[in-house]
Amino acid sequence: MKTARLMRMFALLSCLLPAAVPLAADELRSAYRSSVATTLSASVGAFDSVLGQALSGYGKVRLNGKGVFLATKASAGAPRMWWALEAREYHGSVEGRKFDMLLGIERPLGERSRLGFATGYGVADLDTGRDIRTQTFSFAPYMETPLTENIGLKAWAALARPDYRLGDSPRSAWRTAAGLNASGAYELRRMNLSGAAGLSMSQQTSSGVGDLSSWQVGKLTATLRTRATLRLERNFRPYFELGYSYGAWVNAGSSGDYETPSLKTGLSWTHKKRSFTLSLNGTQVFDPVQPLVLSTNYSIRF
Repeated sequence: MKTARLMRMFALLSCLLPAAVPLAADELRSAYRSSVATTLSASVGAFDSVLGQALSGYGKVRLNGKGVFLATKASAGAPRMWWALEAREYHGSVEGRKFDMLLGIERPLGERSRLGFATGYGVADLDTGRDIRTQTFSFAPYMETPLTENIGLKAWAALARPDYRLGDSPRSAWRTAAGLNASGAYELRRMNLSGAAGLSMSQQTSSGVGDLSSWQVGKLTATLRTRATLRLERNFRPYFELGYSYGAWVNAGSSGDYETPSLKTGLSWTHKKRSFTLSLNGTQVFDPVQPLVLSTNYSIRF
């Protein structure tokens, strides 16, 4: 009797184990994919944000909600160095933190053009169903040059080597990304008109997990934006902004696209080297599912 009972228990376990192993492998692959998509988006966002600050003028110190930007003091015709730190927190399906530190050096080319080179190091500790730690080394040239008297062009490209650790299992990848932005501004009697058109792409080829061979995750985004800012008072500037973005993505064989019109209005205040912006996102005019979002941003430059 005991022998027959043991044989039945062994048969039951042998039926359950094959089902449990693929389930665990699926959970591991899902956690890994989520971590790759999150870190890719954050790293590209950090490069785009920091290089945007580096190319927007010669301020020495800037503080905002995401981090800090420091630059050596230099005139528009002299080389300079800069350093930046950005931090992001995640709550929801992805939990954890990501930090990106970038260091750059740039020099003027001609009267209004600049060429620079940046290197970055990022680290992330995320919980996407599994605890995953990531380290990323990046290199990126960037440039700024005028197209006309009122329109300028900014561009950057990056190559990165992210390494992922899932418990005791290391995984490596290669990442490429680039951004291109054209912007212009015109000053009327009581109004400033500005606009921008941007294109960004990112792609990462990652090693497999379990029976998943090497796979790619990538994204292409195009944006258009136009803003009218009223000059009603010296320090206060009410504004109205209309935008549109289109994106296409691919992730391990799956793909799709999306489009997002946006509508914003707000008020900005500047005094010397301090600024405060109050923004109301009314995109629900185009999509009733979208929430009405009120946000603020405070910035200090030294």
